[in-house]
Amino acid sequence: MNKELVLSSLDETKQLAEKLSSFLIKENNYPISIHLSGDLGTGKTTLVKEVLNYLGIENFINSPTFTLIEPYEIEDLKIFHIDLYRVEKITELSAIGLEEYLQEANSINFIEWPEKGSGFLKEPDIAISLFHQGETARKCEIKTSLNLNL
Repeated sequence: MNKELVLSSLDETKQLAEKLSSFLIKENNYPISIHLSGDLGTGKTTLVKEVLNYLGIENFINSPTFTLIEPYEIEDLKIFHIDLYRVEKITELSAIGLEEYLQEANSINFIEWPEKGSGFLKEPDIAISLFHQGETARKCEIKTSLNLNL
């Protein structure tokens, strides 16, 4: 499935996050890898935070820009929010144990800046690309082979 949306407001981003989270919670073919691409300030982290809120993560959600990986857990489901923006060499991904996170059986992996892991990361189950469209709107392209109904 390829889908293009325009997110003109935070409310529209929240609507997308709600649909995505309801799909993820029903899905039982884990691990699921979601790649989020786009320039700085296009809303990658905001989208992940909103999905995590809908999934029931109530504690403060940090951006993993400096920690690289922020782990969360809901019952027996593990969620890893991974930000590769600061990665300079692909060898850093092995050093932080990224492969182990990605192979965790009951997990959802949100990966921002996946192009920094090109050659290391497998193809995502869901690829989301965000682009500036005017001052506040974002064009959102979603590609997946999963049965994601948006």
